[in-house]
Amino acid sequence: MKHSSSEKSPEASPSVGYSRESRASWIGSKLAQSTGIGVDQLDAVHNYMWLRILQSNAATPTAENEADHLAMHIVKLSLLAENAAAQGGPKAAMAAVMQARGDEVDPLLAQNFLKLASSSIFWMALDSAGEARA
Repeated sequence: MKHSSSEKSPEASPSVGYSRESRASWIGSKLAQSTGIGVDQLDAVHNYMWLRILQSNAATPTAENEADHLAMHIVKLSLLAENAAAQGGPKAAMAAVMQARGDEVDPLLAQNFLKLASSSIFWMALDSAGEARA
């Protein structure tokens, strides 16, 4: 959801016009796509991701099923990356994921994120202004 220039959301980072939740969802969507799961499962993962983002319970220890379990891990990584990117840009997001890999974040998802995030196109697409950030 885009915010108008006169309307400032407390969740929106100063450099973008999209909500933090939307940015985390976009990151999560790209991560889900990078796992190679089928289209039917991808839709289910997206639904569970949004439920977890909206309910702010990415770290709830129980998952309803396999799609929810994957969504739980994706949302955790996506929120970590988005928060770090909002504070320090793409390099900070990548550093946060590298630091959390294996302990707080699934190693395979972290590897997929780092591969995606190493491209400036990833960040240009995420940034509402369409400009790469350093």
